[in-house]
Amino acid sequence: MSKHRVFIYGSCVSRDTFEHFDPDQFELVQYVARQSAISAYTRPVTMIEPPMLQSPFQQRMVSGDYASNLQTLISEAAAQTDLVLIDLTDERLGAYVLPDGSVVTRSTELIESGAETDLPAGSRHLPFGSDQHFQYWSHGIAAVGQLFRQHMPRAAIALFGIPWAEHSETGALTPASFGVTAAKVNPLLKAYVQVAAKALGAETISPRSARITSGAQHPWGDAPFHYSEPVYLEAVHLITGYEGRTLWNRKQDINTTDTFRTPSTRQNEHPGPAALSISAGTNALSERLRANGPDFFIAGSENSGTTWLANNLAHHPDVFIAKGKGNRYFDQPARLKSASETNQYLAAYEGSEKRARRGDHSPHYFWHAPGGPFGSKRHDAAVSIRNLANPESKVLLVFRDPVSRAISAYWNLFTEGKIDPATGIFRAPEEAGVVDRGFYARHYRHWAKIIGEERLHVWLHDDLMESPAAVLAGASKALGLDTDAIDYGRIEPDPKKDQDRWLDPIMRRNPISTQEIAALLRLYEPHIRFIERLTRRDLPSWRDFEVLISKWNI
Repeated sequence: MSKHRVFIYGSCVSRDTFEHFDPDQFELVQYVARQSAISAYTRPVTMIEPPMLQSPFQQRMVSGDYASNLQTLISEAAAQTDLVLIDLTDERLGAYVLPDGSVVTRSTELIESGAETDLPAGSRHLPFGSDQHFQYWSHGIAAVGQLFRQHMPRAAIALFGIPWAEHSETGALTPASFGVTAAKVNPLLKAYVQVAAKALGAETISPRSARITSGAQHPWGDAPFHYSEPVYLEAVHLITGYEGRTLWNRKQDINTTDTFRTPSTRQNEHPGPAALSISAGTNALSERLRANGPDFFIAGSENSGTTWLANNLAHHPDVFIAKGKGNRYFDQPARLKSASETNQYLAAYEGSEKRARRGDHSPHYFWHAPGGPFGSKRHDAAVSIRNLANPESKVLLVFRDPVSRAISAYWNLFTEGKIDPATGIFRAPEEAGVVDRGFYARHYRHWAKIIGEERLHVWLHDDLMESPAAVLAGASKALGLDTDAIDYGRIEPDPKKDQDRWLDPIMRRNPISTQEIAALLRLYEPHIRFIERLTRRDLPSWRDFEVLISKWNI
């Protein structure tokens, strides 16, 4: 999938939020700052020249304000923009109307360079929040909205409605910005945001006010609109549906922590329409997938019995499980952006029209890998499924004790010719995720947050082994199917064995060491506890070191 392209019209609020976007999925195509909407819709300034500034960036922005170049830049970037980020912070100091009717934004650069004192006689200052400023600005933002609708009709527009922070994350009062305080700005800003949202047709991005503080570690220093990092991270989530990247306050990776919340406290928060319209594909693609693609997924976890579940569900007269090109689609960027690949994916569901349920069996989907020591970063299948697939689709999950799952995956890599038998489980290729796939808490919490926990249905590999008929009946019930229609005589008695017999002598000569098993067990302990809490079951066999040794240290 190609990157989503972003146009920014605003201040450091928009830019700092963009910096927390995933750079592998978003790129900046244009940035317009220091330009009030009043300046943007009036004619260029010709009575005076813009001040000379040392910073090339500041010079470009202020010169653009004098040239009222937003109109030109919108049209130039129209064909390459998917998302527009807009904030109103640069309106805070008001604007000057020159004697000929042209407008200069009152920016920090105008003040600090001394150019403000050199404006032509008769220039009038319109303070932010004054009746005259609000009237002029309302006309200006309406004109800007018309420009975006004309040139970027398909782009999503996200408008920041974040109030200024009255306190720092340290608890101290935030300083004023050129005499303008948060307490003074916020009541005025609310009215401006309401007008702008309507004029722009924008989705307003408003993180919860209780969390809004300024950032002590913000690279530009303390100010009411230099927010603490959690504010930006929540804004990224509201806009894109993705987790933002932490830049200033890096925390320990979940893989090594011992505390998990279940379910996630944010699982019921959903991104707004802005996120949905910039997702991996067009509305037309989503309509095709929802009409002709799957309405349930057997999404993971790999090496846990998902193939057994898919094969046996396929015996149900009301179930269609796609084969061949009908899986591994939503986690493959190249397939998502290819018309021919999409056609092949949907072709795999031809003939399913008379079945009540159509399934995609892709156990790789469940693996959420943001990048880390045990797994390379990969495309977010949960987000693609949420954005493109049937919104009522169910997700079926099977969990196996993570140590056995990892070792089974390791030997599968060997049978596929991808590793040497003496490689060692912790040296397996990162892209295979042998260890990373077992961090169940991370994967489950991500899926619950992205698509909603009510759509997730969980079974354990232990149950597949002990009572396969009950598991199949439970899966059928979760899909709303008649359990009496199951041909129980065709059910395989239990999932296939972990390896073919020819592997036995190779495994005996190259055993998984007791040290590796101990390390895996320690690494997975918090995730085992997570599954115990999730299923409300005790799973002592999952952490039985002696049993694991006897099974795998052949």
